Amino acid sequence: GQRMANRFGGAMTSGYTATSYGQISQLPQIYSGFGLQTALSYRGTNKYQVPPICQWEGADGTRIHHIRCFDEVTRTNWFFFAHYELVLGKSPRDLRLKYDRRNLPVHMADETLYEAAFQLLWEDYGFRDDPEALRAAIRHLAQQAGPQAIGDHLLALDMEDNAVPYVNLPKILAAINAAQSEYECVLAPLDTFVAAARNAVKGRTLPVHKGEFRYAAIEAGFNGLLGSTQSSRVRLKLLNHEAETDLIAVAEPLCAMAAMRGAAYPHSLLDRAWLALLKNHAHDSICGAAIDEAHEDMPSRFRATRMLARETSRKACEHLWSTLDTAKQFQDDDLTITFFNPTPVRRRGVVPAIIDTPITDFGDLYIEPCSGAGPIIEGIDVDELVTYNFFDILDEKGRPVSHHVLEKENLTVEAERKLDSNAVVYTLVRHRMLMDVDVPPLGYRTYALRPRKRRYATDPKPGGDRPLLATPAGGLENEYLRVQINPNGTFDLTDKKTRRTIAGMHYFADNGALKNAHQYCTPLRDVVVTSLGSAATITLVEDNTLRATWRIDLTMRIPASSDLPGRDRSPHTLELPITSWLTLRRGSPRLEIRTRFDNAARDHRLRVMLPTDVCTDRVQVEAPFDVVTRNIQWDVIGDNHEGHYPFQPMQSFIDLTDDRQGVALLTKGLREYEVVDDPRRTIALTLMRSHRAYMLAKKEPLTPDEYERNPGQHSIGMHEMEYAILPHTGDWRRGEVLQQARDFTTPWRILQGVPKPGEQPVTQSMLTVGPTEHVQLAAFYESADRDGCILRLWNSSDRSVQATLEAAVRLASVEKLRLDETEVIDKLRRNGKRWTIPLRKKEIATLRLRPA
Repeated sequence: GQRMANRFGGAMTSGYTATSYGQISQLPQIYSGFGLQTALSYRGTNKYQVPPICQWEGADGTRIHHIRCFDEVTRTNWFFFAHYELVLGKSPRDLRLKYDRRNLPVHMADETLYEAAFQLLWEDYGFRDDPEALRAAIRHLAQQAGPQAIGDHLLALDMEDNAVPYVNLPKILAAINAAQSEYECVLAPLDTFVAAARNAVKGRTLPVHKGEFRYAAIEAGFNGLLGSTQSSRVRLKLLNHEAETDLIAVAEPLCAMAAMRGAAYPHSLLDRAWLALLKNHAHDSICGAAIDEAHEDMPSRFRATRMLARETSRKACEHLWSTLDTAKQFQDDDLTITFFNPTPVRRRGVVPAIIDTPITDFGDLYIEPCSGAGPIIEGIDVDELVTYNFFDILDEKGRPVSHHVLEKENLTVEAERKLDSNAVVYTLVRHRMLMDVDVPPLGYRTYALRPRKRRYATDPKPGGDRPLLATPAGGLENEYLRVQINPNGTFDLTDKKTRRTIAGMHYFADNGALKNAHQYCTPLRDVVVTSLGSAATITLVEDNTLRATWRIDLTMRIPASSDLPGRDRSPHTLELPITSWLTLRRGSPRLEIRTRFDNAARDHRLRVMLPTDVCTDRVQVEAPFDVVTRNIQWDVIGDNHEGHYPFQPMQSFIDLTDDRQGVALLTKGLREYEVVDDPRRTIALTLMRSHRAYMLAKKEPLTPDEYERNPGQHSIGMHEMEYAILPHTGDWRRGEVLQQARDFTTPWRILQGVPKPGEQPVTQSMLTVGPTEHVQLAAFYESADRDGCILRLWNSSDRSVQATLEAAVRLASVEKLRLDETEVIDKLRRNGKRWTIPLRKKEIATLRLRPA
């Protein structure tokens, strides 16, 4: 953004965070890292809890100045006060408009365009220039801005986002200055005001605010937290998560790893992916607060990001694989299976893979399908044939790897080559299988699928009980967890390490929801429908020694909508079918859940409820570059305008703990949670929230046909989402919750190949960063100037950490840069192959790795 702005005369040197629905704890560090030492904001602040100017301390201890914009009309006090009075002849903030024929009001009246706003084809661009009117207008503005004065500087903001610049603004300022001498009006950029304000408080001891700004509005006005957007148009949130993950957590690290091995980094493709993603990140876009047409364009941009990220990650995997010497470790007839791990932690566990094997050609033979017998041909002993019908999977040292084939099918697959048509095909056998793998951080590991002869058991003996993961009566069990599904679809979860059982987890609750994307409220006489009385159909869909899955089908009857005044939920009900799949893998401490439902109702919110039985009043929540602690108890708000927000935003996990044991909830793209202050401390995860049409020209309730034409806010149709439950001992750090969240949310990349010569080993960590319990990866990519790779880390600990870095390639230098990569802060020291990285508490560190 700064690079782009500099092409047009320069970027602001002050941070301005407008409609972000609260300010994150690490924003002071981020702004400071881009050379911005002052932030201005209004969402999440109010005049009772945040002073006009203060020191804002980030999670890492970085302090910058914070200037609070207004409770009253926030970023637009000049527009709604002086402009309204002098140009429009209206009282401040009076949004009514008198129907005046002189303005030539026109309005499309056909059935296609009648919903558009009126257009005024003639406007009087003059202003009231009589001295008394000018003095009154500046007096009223000063009364409004006075409590926000910093020294003798008042802030008048002219940033109404639906207005155009007023052509006579310089003249109106000159007239005001000529009409009175108490105030001088200066037209200036924000940076000028910030410099004057900071100079006015130089030498003064300012109050310090630490961490997030998530205060709600006290008095009525334009400024409120508006903290409901995390659940609006949830499909967009899920698509955004998928696009961000594919780009930031998979494509960029893999492309950087490939660049370390000589590949050209795909800057242009990844820049296109970023541009498509950022076009969806305008606040009304990603928050689901615009009209349907704006949001209908967003999935195509998310798809563009996802496709570019996946294609570049594929090419990166192919380049890395091309450097491997798989011929030395494996045999000629083997197929190689290389797992790529783009995360900074070692990943171990059961992973699905889809491997296609060649069909062995025995000539013109017929095998009888019942007995398996075929013709007797001299010189051919079928028991001595080595075929892909039977195979082992081995690691690089020849040790067997646990695997299980789920499905086999014969098929033809297109093969792309430069010398032939893309329509040519291989005839293959596809194996959908599970493999129990162990792959180093930011690296890869190659296994071999080795064909073999038939292996008969000539004297079968009992082999003991099979270690299956499912039990016939609706149970799942592995080394860590025991799950028992109940007839109503809930389940009881036992942590085998602590022997603690949480009963009745995972029921659904549906209540009425009104208002809009920014604000949530219930009908006056709301009812909550739960699935607790439902009769569930429980189906075992997979059970083997590596993974097991139960499917739970149930149907809730919920009100179809609410009445137009918002008094009641409709007496008319319809069915809400919900299907959940519970999956447990061998060696995994988490229970993974996939839920699908087909929504036909409107004006409602569906949540999944997870009692935890953890005795605590606090919840730990992953936020951007941080894990923050929030109180779950309700604020006493009196008659405050906005009220208390029991639901809050999250990244990939929340965790409840009493420091001895805890329960974490991990999610893929679901960003709104509530911890209910009931005795069981139930987690309520929002699966969807619908609301009425918003930001339309018409402000009153819609007619039935208009209601049907604006369905996007109601999230009609099929939805599918994934989340996981992780019981653990200790707090979120001891429970390795953040590492489990990364493993859960980050997809694998797997490449099938054949043995071939090369230079690199078949398993390797391209980068090793530690200690992994504290040092987290934010990004890994090649710098824009092609001068090495950028590795961005953050310290999740509340203490300083001596981090270390090792690379599989020789590095000439490792430098710590300012976050914007424009300035070298420190040149790091090397001890042998290991580089030492000092990180202060919660520090976000940008490192440049230059190859030798």
